[in-house]
Amino acid sequence: MKKRFSILVSVLMFCLLLNPTFVQANEYQRKAEEFDQTGEKYQSASEVFRKEEVEELIEQVETKKLMLDKKDFTASEGMLRASFGQYPTRKGVILVTKDKYKGLIPTGHAAIIYGRNVVVESLSQGVTTGRNDWHSTKTTCYGVTVKNTTARQDSNAADWCYEQISKPYNFNYYNMSTRAKFYCSQLVWAAFLDNYNIDLNTMAFANPSIPSNPIHPMELVWTDKTNLIYEK
Repeated sequence: MKKRFSILVSVLMFCLLLNPTFVQANEYQRKAEEFDQTGEKYQSASEVFRKEEVEELIEQVETKKLMLDKKDFTASEGMLRASFGQYPTRKGVILVTKDKYKGLIPTGHAAIIYGRNVVVESLSQGVTTGRNDWHSTKTTCYGVTVKNTTARQDSNAADWCYEQISKPYNFNYYNMSTRAKFYCSQLVWAAFLDNYNIDLNTMAFANPSIPSNPIHPMELVWTDKTNLIYEK
């Protein structure tokens, strides 16, 4: 009996050695995170957002006209005000730059204003807050506001983004449905889609072989559902 048990143990150990997925489950799980639902390795940002298409999108954005921001009630001033061409500090305004940002999405980054001096954004370490100083720290900067929302709704969208803080960065740019992780423009897009059913995506980077449509930061400027209120 003991001999039979020893043989079984030996066979099992031999199988484990032949199949590293049994003895390296954690490593397998880590590797599995690099693949999407189709079993294909994630495409890099430069593969998803191809340089030629990004440059074409930027050219289109440059034709967009500057518009007046929606009115924002300021309790301290007791009045309605609307800015034109000034750097935005209103909660819920979307900020976009076409600068290459830290090796993530080539030529582009997006955030949403949370306070006069604070933005919510998704960086390589995940969703976090940053300084609202893009007018001085970025070479290029666009401020846009969603057309069919109120200032209060924009503020609520910023609150929604703030609630996602600490969630990791989404390196699968085609996985737009997840709310467990975010890349920068996906975070802003999801805030308005989930709360107000407003889809800020365009077809600029649609891939006919993949059902999901990724969103580049500059699409938040180019979409006909936003107004450009600031440009640097």
